[in-house]
Amino acid sequence: MPVGPAGAASIGPLVSATLPDAVTVAVPARAEHLHVLRTVVASVAARHRLSLDAIEDLRIAIDEACAQILRAGGTTITAQMRGVADGIEVLCSSDAKVDGWPPEGFDRGFAAQVLSGLADTVAWETAEDGGPAIRIGKRAVGSTQT
Repeated sequence: MPVGPAGAASIGPLVSATLPDAVTVAVPARAEHLHVLRTVVASVAARHRLSLDAIEDLRIAIDEACAQILRAGGTTITAQMRGVADGIEVLCSSDAKVDGWPPEGFDRGFAAQVLSGLADTVAWETAEDGGPAIRIGKRAVGSTQT
């Protein structure tokens, strides 16, 4: 890992902004690193006019989504954030290799209820590399629900 001024660690390649208003952050797949994802997501959401309540809901939703993804294993959890016309969209994923994603009966489980209560849109997906992923959308202030 690169070291910055006065020996401070640099996050260098972990954060990228390759597309306009797109940010990608990868952390080790361990619960003690999820605070980094929550913090970056909150910062990006604030730049996209989300209210403080919406930002807090999104932070909790990201935490719950990542907790579900942690159960699948893997070594890295990635959050890809991008602004959309009416707010922000976050794709949380893992490099884990799993069969049967999402887990059987998820749509009736507590985690699904939490996610759908906190986010405007929730979709269970498979990432480009085949790992588990959850896409979460949250609308900005003044956006209308469709």
